[in-house]
Amino acid sequence: MITQILIHTPVWVYGLFIALAVFGLQQTRSRNVSAVLAYFLPFGMIALSLAGINSSFGIKPAPIAMWAIGLLIVTVIGFKHFRDDQVTFTRSSRSFFIPGSWTPFFVIMAIFFTKYVFGVMHALDAEIVTTNAFVAALSLAYGCFSGYFSSRAVNLVSKAKGA
Repeated sequence: MITQILIHTPVWVYGLFIALAVFGLQQTRSRNVSAVLAYFLPFGMIALSLAGINSSFGIKPAPIAMWAIGLLIVTVIGFKHFRDDQVTFTRSSRSFFIPGSWTPFFVIMAIFFTKYVFGVMHALDAEIVTTNAFVAALSLAYGCFSGYFSSRAVNLVSKAKGA
């Protein structure tokens, strides 16, 4: 069955996987990044997560609410307890030094595989994907993934204001 799933996966999904993997691997290296590019990853991943909600369930109150709850909770927890104090901002060059980390790679992959598994389940007409509990859980998961990136953005803004 796994072979059949992989054979019937559209080619563009493999391209997306490779692009996201490369992008995630770039996050493992310490680097200096312009402010614009530094904000691109968190806001881009949040937008992709919200697009995942839209494509999976549509813009409906319950999935959006669960997504927002996950986003808010993880943003607050991430910023308060897990912010990266090694991030620095240089005002003259408007750039950040961001230490390498595997965490963004794993979160990006978690978003991809969550969306992929949902797509497979949906294609197989799994009844569970239409249940309220599943919709709520998946929406909450997307929100939590977004919260990780949102907490990174809040950390960047905090570092820029404090510089």
